[in-house]
Amino acid sequence: MSNVFDIGGGKQQPQQTTNIDLGKADDLVCENCGSHFFNLVFMFKKISALVSPNGKPSMVPIETFACIECGTVAKELLPKAMKNDG
Repeated sequence: MSNVFDIGGGKQQPQQTTNIDLGKADDLVCENCGSHFFNLVFMFKKISALVSPNGKPSMVPIETFACIECGTVAKELLPKAMKNDG
């Protein structure tokens, strides 16, 4: 069984049992070096006290994936709101 990630930025749908032939699925490859392997990494966003729900500065961890060969973050797997960030 494989984990399926929603890369469209939408809400996750309830899991259903589906037979997916992964042999016919496209591989995600690093846009920089072509590697097929990625590590789970975290980015952090700083939240100002002015907009923080508790009125204190805070940081929010964002899970994403980076290439194990060159460290390039897989932009395709970033949350939709972060795809335009530099």
